[in-house]
Amino acid sequence: MGNLLGSPVTEKETHSGVTGDSLPFAVSSMQGWRVHMEDAHITEGNLYAAEGVQKEDGSVDYTKISLQGHSLFAVYDGHGGTFAAKYAGDNFCRVLSRTAKFIQYAKYRQITPEKEKTFADPSMRDEYLRNGRDLLHAALIDAFVETDKEIGLALRGQKVADADKPYSEENHQKHNSGQSPGSGDDQNQSMEVEGPSLEEEGDSGTTACVVVITPEYIVCANAGDSRAVLCRDNRHAVALSHDHKPDNPDEDRRIRLGGGFVAGGRVEGDLAVSRGLGDFRFKVMEVVMAAEKLPDGAFDYENGETTTVAGALRRPVTKPSHQKVSPVPELIFIDRSPDKDEFVLIACDGIWDVQSNEVAVQLVANLFAEGEADLGLICEEVCDCCLGIGSKDNMTTLVVKLESQKIGTGGGVQARRATRQTVSEKKMASMDST
Repeated sequence: MGNLLGSPVTEKETHSGVTGDSLPFAVSSMQGWRVHMEDAHITEGNLYAAEGVQKEDGSVDYTKISLQGHSLFAVYDGHGGTFAAKYAGDNFCRVLSRTAKFIQYAKYRQITPEKEKTFADPSMRDEYLRNGRDLLHAALIDAFVETDKEIGLALRGQKVADADKPYSEENHQKHNSGQSPGSGDDQNQSMEVEGPSLEEEGDSGTTACVVVITPEYIVCANAGDSRAVLCRDNRHAVALSHDHKPDNPDEDRRIRLGGGFVAGGRVEGDLAVSRGLGDFRFKVMEVVMAAEKLPDGAFDYENGETTTVAGALRRPVTKPSHQKVSPVPELIFIDRSPDKDEFVLIACDGIWDVQSNEVAVQLVANLFAEGEADLGLICEEVCDCCLGIGSKDNMTTLVVKLESQKIGTGGGVQARRATRQTVSEKKMASMDST
């Protein structure tokens, strides 16, 4: 887990907003006990594709292709430095928007009057949705693989021309809250702390849990052990992702086929996740850098057949899905049910280390029931609760409120905070009197 501070940084950075189709969302991040804040996130309420046309001078003009009712949310949990998580958070939407399959998907979504007429036939509509789903599925995989490549280039001082440029001009409400850093160890306790320099980030890696909400689906593309959960149908927790741990049988097999091993539940006794971006010490860089021309599945020496080397099965690492630590996400599509869907919760393992899917969903649902309408405060309360029950990691919580979620009556998070303050004051008074 890395070095810990003498006391946790409990100040939080919180953002909130509303998507283009009126879904409220918020995210809150807290450094906690860790020396550096290594989480990053995305809250993009208006997703679009960007098709490039090269001009005579060699520059490229991009035309936006709007995607009505599409939004994207993501949490990245970095390790070995901040660079990979921050780069992914700053650039994934740009990478996705320019992916050939995503441009194809956006054009496919442009509903013409002629196409609308065919939807009267249920089978035609089903086929239309299925084809669009396949395009989106492929686009998300390509974007993960391409982002992995860009991180590798950037770590070698070869950033792409448009790296880190804002994807959108959205202005989200932002506020910091929580306790001040207090009597911690040093200046690194500030939320604005500078992490290790780029020269020190060669081992930087990150999980990636990306949720795309479309008019028909809630889609999760996940690599690592950050996690997304859908709450629907009166507090029922529906997993949108599954953790990628090295000792999972399928993950273990891929690692071993790639020439690695699993020890102590870690890749080569070191890394606790078996999929993610960065972590290039576990990857064949020729395959990483070939990602643009040779996307996953497009090339495969000897058809990926295994051989036996020194009594162990081996397979040439010829595509991203063969890497010991694979950047290829696992995707889950869930049909939307506006009359049942309540909220989506995305968080890093600083939350999931101490909360199950079901318990975390109950916590958020209880806060709504207690009258809390401020999603930013809900996210902050989740972080505070997890800190209170022993989480030692960075924490990022992201909530998207969906159509059927109701808000009850009561004092919400502020009432909880007031109760905690009263209990704390009574405890202090009791200690002073003894």
